[in-house]
This record gives sequence, C-alpha cells and structure tokens, in this order.
Amino acid sequence: MPFDQLMLDENIQITGIIIGVVFIAGNLIEFFYSFYKKKNYYPFHSLVINFSIALLQQLTDVFNKVIFFAGFYYVQQHYSIQQFLGWKQISIDFPFSISRAFPFVEINSYMLFVWLFILVTADFCQYWLHRLSHEVNIMWAGHIVHHSQEAYNYSVALRQSFIESIYTWIFYLPLAFFGVPWQLFIMAYAISLIWQFFVHTRFVNKLGWLENIFATPSHHRVHHGKNPQYIDKNYGALFIFWDKLFGSFEPEVDAVDYGITVPLQTQNPVWVNIHHHVHIFRMASKVSGIADKLNIIFGKPDFIPLALEDECLKLKTQQKPETNAIPLLKRFYIFFNFLFTSLSGFLLVNYYEESKNLLLFLPLSLLAATSFAINISLLENKKWADYAEVTKLILTGVAGAVLLNTNLSKLTGIILLCTAGCMLFYTWLIAKNYEQRIKATLQK
Repeated sequence: MPFDQLMLDENIQITGIIIGVVFIAGNLIEFFYSFYKKKNYYPFHSLVINFSIALLQQLTDVFNKVIFFAGFYYVQQHYSIQQFLGWKQISIDFPFSISRAFPFVEINSYMLFVWLFILVTADFCQYWLHRLSHEVNIMWAGHIVHHSQEAYNYSVALRQSFIESIYTWIFYLPLAFFGVPWQLFIMAYAISLIWQFFVHTRFVNKLGWLENIFATPSHHRVHHGKNPQYIDKNYGALFIFWDKLFGSFEPEVDAVDYGITVPLQTQNPVWVNIHHHVHIFRMASKVSGIADKLNIIFGKPDFIPLALEDECLKLKTQQKPETNAIPLLKRFYIFFNFLFTSLSGFLLVNYYEESKNLLLFLPLSLLAATSFAINISLLENKKWADYAEVTKLILTGVAGAVLLNTNLSKLTGIILLCTAGCMLFYTWLIAKNYEQRIKATLQK
C-alpha cells in the first residue's frame, strides 16, 4: 500500500526517535558492560567528549539537514531520468505485506528489487564519499573529527563534524538522478546509519561468513587504526565488497592502535571540528606556488611541501597530552553540567524547529557550544577553565532571566534551576579545593 505523505512524515520522525533511543541505549549498555568486564574500552572522558561533539553537531544540523534534503529533493524532482524520459515515478511501497495464508507474508518482488537496488547504490555512494574524505585534504578536515580520539566504542560513532554534512548530500545525487524518492533514500540512509553505529565496538569478534559481505566490527576497527598497514582501509559502510573490488581492503590481523598520526593537544569540541581546516590554510598561506597551495587544499592529507617539512615533523613528534586524575566530585559536576547543557540544547533545537526564531536560537546555540567547550576544558584540567566556567554560569543565569519574557517556559525553568545548582555546587568545589591547598601548604 502506498504511503500517505503525512504518515510518511510521522514515520520518519518516529524513526529518528527510535534511532536516537537505540544510540543512547547502546552507549549506556556498552559503557556499563565495559566497566563490568574491567576493560578500559569506554573511559569516562570519551563518553562526555564524544557526546558533546555529537550534540554540537545537532545544533548545526537544524541548518545542514535543510541543505541535505532540499538539494536531494530538488534534483530528484527536476533532473531525474523519469523527468527527462517521461517515465513513471518509482512507487513508495513496502516489499512485504501481511497475508492471511501461510507463511502469512506476501513479497512484492519488484519492490524488493527496488529496495535492494537503493541500498546497494546508496552504499556505493557512501563508499566514495568516505574514501574521498580520507584522500582529499579539505574533506579530511571534516572527517578527521570522527577519527581523532584514541578510545574506540559506540560513542565514537556519534562523533561527527558539524562542517562535513554541508556537502555530503552531493555524493548521494546519483540516487536522485535515478528518481529515488527522498523517503526511500532516507530509508536506505537510516539502515546504513544504524549498521555503522553497531560496528564501532571492540566487544564483537569476527563474524564468520558475514565478513565476506558486510562491513563488520572487525573491518571497521581496521579503518580506525593508525597502524601503517591499516591507514586508509575498509571504507565500506554496509557492504565490504566495494573495498575488495577497489583495492582498499585490509583484514584485522595485528592489534589496532586507534586515533590519528598527529595527536591533538585538546579535545575541545569546537577546536576538534576546525583544527585541520586551520592547519590547511596556515600551510597554504606559507607557500608561494599556486600548485603547492592547491595540493595542500585538494591533494592527499600526507602531502607536505618541502618548505614545510620541518614544521610538520614537529607536529608529528608532539607528545600526547597527559590527562590528570580528576576527583570524583569534579567528575560528577562535569557530567551534571554536560547533561544540563545537552537537555537545554535538545529543547532549543525543538523550539527552533517549531518557531524558526533565529534571533533567539543563534545566541543560545553559541552559549551551548561555549558550555560544551568549557566543560571539556574542565575535564582536561586547563588552568583557565575555572574562570571561564564561572563567567559562563553568570552569562547562563542572565540568559535564563532574559528568557522569562519569552514563551520558552520549559527551557527557561531548566536553565535557571540548573544554573543555580551549578553555581552553588561549583562554588563549593572551588572552596573545597582552596581549603585543601591551604592545608597542604600548612603541612609543608
């Protein structure tokens, strides 16, 4: 039975909610299972950092998804094969339906073929998007966000760039050209997204014959490795046979060393998103030849002009930042602060989608992004973080007071209540830390 347009919209919203619940539940289960098994696969800082980056991406996604869907829809409506040749549009049906006769399921062979075709074609597009995101430096600048942490768990799947999704839709235009309705494209995209989430784990070993067809956790662990033999391998999202066909396949043999070859000195979510863009344009500004500038921007990420070899070598030899032990109470504060900012962000996105009020959305989004950045700085024990946190809490309280005159009652109440709690708790933490320092000084 063809979908009704309104029902499709509702089903897509429900699908989004289900995906969100699955992602959060998967992370929590793996986090506690890692703790139960006494494995250091899911450290506390990776949970807070990766979710902060993910939620920062969600704030920008209110604009990016409009570009994503509008671009695909426009091409599908105006430049598809069906439009050029006057063919019938692809119908939107389920390949399976309930039957009263055994085996109680009817299969629409034509629609089953259509769905499989869309899945395989979408995965082919994803393969080349993914591969070029590793082989073109300016695209790697967006994709590096996903690879720039040495922990490997389900939260890494949520660690996505807020810049990358501006242009990724372009790679799915072949589907639009074939006249694939955007609803079926979203179906294929959602299936791929869920599958890609579940391969980001160290707890699942090789899966037998499935290793020959699908991109499995073993294959994707290789993809995230910085071991020389693993770099730029296994791009497949749903299927692995693209890698075998195009020569980018590598099996998991040696233990995987996760992360990137040039260590980051901070996991500040804003800097994580823009650091390689800054690096690219710094390099391009320091060379004189047009060819070198273009190679730095559009060439492979490992391209280094002769004039900059020494500088890039220094970057590669940087020591990884040491993460100092954080007291339990401070960890609790950081986690509470993270939850508070996350909830405010979710309500803010929901408010914008209902009201389209940019005048309110933009400054509050900036405040939320700043809050995520400062919270990670607290996690990394940056010297300036305490002063920044106090300043942020004051600004957040002011923002909450201003919101009293708006219709954002839920968001306002949460901001004011949680800000007051944070202020009291953080003041007590600072006082307790100051008292401990005085005692330590007197003992000396």
